[in-house]
Amino acid sequence: MNYKNVILTALAVLALASCAKVESTVLVPQPTPESRDVALNFGIYVPQTKAGAAGAIDNTTLKTTGFGVLAYVKSGVYDGSGTPNFMYNQEVTYSGGSWTYSPVKYWPNQLDDNGINGVPQAAQQVSFFAYAPYVETPGGTAGIVALSDAEATGDPTITYKVSADLDQNVDLVWGTANGSDWTNAAGETKTLTEGLPILDIKKPSVDTRVAFKFYHALAQLNLTAQGSYNIVGAGGMAQDGVKITIGEVKLTVPDQYNMGILNLNNTSAKTPLWDLTTPGTSEVDLDLTVSGTKLNAAVLDEGAKTAAAQSATGVTAIEGPVLADGKYFTLLPRVASTTVTVRVTYYVTTDDPKLDGGYSRVKNVIEKSIVFSQGFQAGKKYNIKMVLGLTSVTLSAEVADWETGDTIATYLPKNE
Repeated sequence: MNYKNVILTALAVLALASCAKVESTVLVPQPTPESRDVALNFGIYVPQTKAGAAGAIDNTTLKTTGFGVLAYVKSGVYDGSGTPNFMYNQEVTYSGGSWTYSPVKYWPNQLDDNGINGVPQAAQQVSFFAYAPYVETPGGTAGIVALSDAEATGDPTITYKVSADLDQNVDLVWGTANGSDWTNAAGETKTLTEGLPILDIKKPSVDTRVAFKFYHALAQLNLTAQGSYNIVGAGGMAQDGVKITIGEVKLTVPDQYNMGILNLNNTSAKTPLWDLTTPGTSEVDLDLTVSGTKLNAAVLDEGAKTAAAQSATGVTAIEGPVLADGKYFTLLPRVASTTVTVRVTYYVTTDDPKLDGGYSRVKNVIEKSIVFSQGFQAGKKYNIKMVLGLTSVTLSAEVADWETGDTIATYLPKNE
């Protein structure tokens, strides 16, 4: 009996040991793409631009200015009824070779309408809007003066005021989809139309980013000059000791909008949606005058002195900029024939040792008009080329589309 009890006891111990081994093996289910917490990442496609007070936005300068994001989470489709409850004027900056923002946000995990634990719950979808240059607190009297409030319902908007001051002009751009398909973590694919907002997208796989393509919301107006020396038309060679310099250029641009509100939820692809009927907006004759340091140093008249004593190279037979480096005028789009009046004051200085003071200085004030038959369209550069001669001046107009820059494919920090 004792022997039998020993055997039974040994078998019981073995059985308990076996059970303990099984119970200590915990099977941890691997998270599916649908269940992972995924940090939200950005990528960008950028036209040539520079935000801020000077220059035009491009891939390089955007890295110094950053861009702002407003995002909305909603059960169902975006309809403008909510507030920016996911991101509000979120600054995205470039540092150390990547785009970053803080605090990092994570995608909503609700991908379908089945609910959780039997409780009905609609799928969570996110809509994104972006603009550049980033402005932490919009205000002032010109440029980006306002951003719709964080508690405001409706589409996000930016208020822009036109300025005659070159230092106040801002190359405002807004972000849209780049035209690629969006595949969420459940494997569903949504086509995002290039040039339209990024609306109603669900949580993606880990390596997917929200990619913005930015478009110019304003028109740009610039000035260049070319000398005409001893020939009919531009070009020729100036004799030694002769220099053409510019004292002032005044542009009168009639019937232009002084202010507008840009709706970031544009409805026509690649076309900015401007509200030009808001109180305070009116059509005015813009007087755009540049002189002094607002003129390019290469052509700036320095007053009564010999041509040799002036540091400026003057207007040459090769076309060159009239405005200070990186400066231009911005105009709200207005597609209607516009006649621009150009009044230029320039000086022809000729060194002559036989004269009192050693030079002659002739002041020329010329006024002419030029017609822009299609007005000023968003995303286009307009240039007035002034051909300044020893006795006359001619004008011509040029229009150029802004080009799309390279793709920057960088990622924000992921959840480690």
